[in-house]
Amino acid sequence: MGKKRQKKEPVIPTQDKRICGGICLCQFTIVTSCVALVYLAVAVYMPSYRAFTYGLEPVPVMCQAINTTLVNNCVWASCGEWCLTKSSGFCTQIHVTVRRNGTKITLEDCKRVQMVSCPRADTENLKRYNCNNDTECATLTGVFNCSLGHCANMSEIFLCHNHADGSLVDADKDNLKLKGFFECRHSKCVRYEKKMPNCDRYCSKITTTSINVYLQQGDNVYTGDCQRAFAHDQTNGNEIGQEIDPTEVWKNEAHGILIASCHTVNIEKNGTLIRATDCLNGTLVNETDIPQPFINFTTFWSIVENSSKIIDPSLKFLPPQDHLTIYNYSKLHINLEGCVNTLMGECAQFIKTHGNDGDNKTAQSRFPCYYRKNDSSLVVARFNLEKTWLELMIAVFVPSSLFIISFITLLVIGHSVHVGDDTKMRCLLCRKRKIKTQEE
Repeated sequence: MGKKRQKKEPVIPTQDKRICGGICLCQFTIVTSCVALVYLAVAVYMPSYRAFTYGLEPVPVMCQAINTTLVNNCVWASCGEWCLTKSSGFCTQIHVTVRRNGTKITLEDCKRVQMVSCPRADTENLKRYNCNNDTECATLTGVFNCSLGHCANMSEIFLCHNHADGSLVDADKDNLKLKGFFECRHSKCVRYEKKMPNCDRYCSKITTTSINVYLQQGDNVYTGDCQRAFAHDQTNGNEIGQEIDPTEVWKNEAHGILIASCHTVNIEKNGTLIRATDCLNGTLVNETDIPQPFINFTTFWSIVENSSKIIDPSLKFLPPQDHLTIYNYSKLHINLEGCVNTLMGECAQFIKTHGNDGDNKTAQSRFPCYYRKNDSSLVVARFNLEKTWLELMIAVFVPSSLFIISFITLLVIGHSVHVGDDTKMRCLLCRKRKIKTQEE
């Protein structure tokens, strides 16, 4: 029988895993900390310095979107998804008006309170017809928005009042000519040429019988039969207002019907109390000026536009918006940098909530914002110095502490670990401690 082959000792002996693991972990931590410090210089340190030195007013005011545009090769964007790269291609630019907050009010002894909504038209989910497919458009009827033979049925969500005035196109035969807005009846489509379709969204009717209060809030209208309204603060033009004791500003028997626009509206105490914030454009309307028993939103908007009797001639309570205006036209950024680093579609949500400019008679986006005195060029939607300070402290101390601890640990390992003649690393301090323990 052959002799068993003896295992040879490896040229490089097996090292102590604890020593090797400690060295690798410290080196990895040092490299990671250095990379983090470089990245945080752009993502946190520089933005924090700008936030502390830019001079934004810490007290928020109100902004209202007035113009939202999609621009190609833009110089600036209201929100960019990655701060380390400059926005390119198409980007959204939002311009706003900047004003002081309106009046905080409560309406008491209310009855028949309800909320009527006129939701935004979602054109993305409209039924679409492909007129390039045989007879799919043979029965096309309604108002359509077409592009190269593909038509979306606008009549599903809009009621259009004017008729088309252009050339006639047969949707079943000349499908490639379907480009633009058309009014169709059984595939015979007339193009809108001189005037675009004048359409309103389909909305629920607003009850007007025994109603004396109408509060607009976004695309909603709150109605009720209330006895009196109290203000809890008073405005001071485009300067900061002040809180006051509850002051009666409207009474059912002494005044007409109250119409106002508010940022938030809350119904409390089983519908007998209404609390509203940032209320402005308060006007009084005669009961005879409002049709009974219902009106649609188009009629309501017309009444609001034509109402001119101000509820408070002194302009301290529920004043017109222009009385509170600080800047008429300013660029809006999500923050001072105009970008975020979450890569979670945050900008798309921001544009959706802050970019509604009142197109198609929808409510304009209305939100708190921050401005700088004597500089109308820029306002920001997000600004919090306390949060900025906390993030700065975390961004400074966490990577710095890890770097220092790992560096000191490597120095200790460098002085306490000895490589013997057999190329094996040994901890001298651990060895001395072990010998001392055995002697005892």
